[in-house]
Amino acid sequence: MKCIRITGKDDLTDKFITMFCKSLQNKIVCVIKEGEGGESEVSFPGSCSAMGILRSMPPDIYVLRSDTEIIAPVVHCSSDTISDDPLLLARYNGKESSISSEDIFARTFNLLPQKSAEECGRCGLDCRRFAESLLRGEKREEDCFFAPGSVEVKLGGRPVELGSFPAGMIEGAVRGLVSSLKRYSDKEDISVTIKS
Repeated sequence: MKCIRITGKDDLTDKFITMFCKSLQNKIVCVIKEGEGGESEVSFPGSCSAMGILRSMPPDIYVLRSDTEIIAPVVHCSSDTISDDPLLLARYNGKESSISSEDIFARTFNLLPQKSAEECGRCGLDCRRFAESLLRGEKREEDCFFAPGSVEVKLGGRPVELGSFPAGMIEGAVRGLVSSLKRYSDKEDISVTIKS
């Protein structure tokens, strides 16, 4: 799931969110505003109906307005100059963004697992440095051991983090088993559910 973090003045962050959602008309945008006390407000600006939102879940991108530090590209909304954050993707001054909404969407990557080098480090970096390398074009999302790939496993309805090796093994085994079936197509998703 793609995610950007919005920082800056409240009136400008609201203005940016409105502009961003309008310019990405064919995308479902989920905005999460974290309030004081940890309560969050979730909205889907520009979306037609609740059923339309449910049919298109998950959204194409999450926009997080929060003081909580999260490792994700940042759009800073302010007319003030700030020191450069290596995760700074764009600036919004109330009238225009330093890059287009489409470019913000294209350069935003899936949310990283938020791990320190001690917790993972399989790529040789912690998640923050890895994210900085992604924005500079030095790394690809696939270089992350926990990068969301084409395989998703859930146990009891909860996603399980898979590394690239077990994900590749599961994908190869399942594709090998179902490829001989009449309606198999390598262009369609495969779903397997094992009930208890």
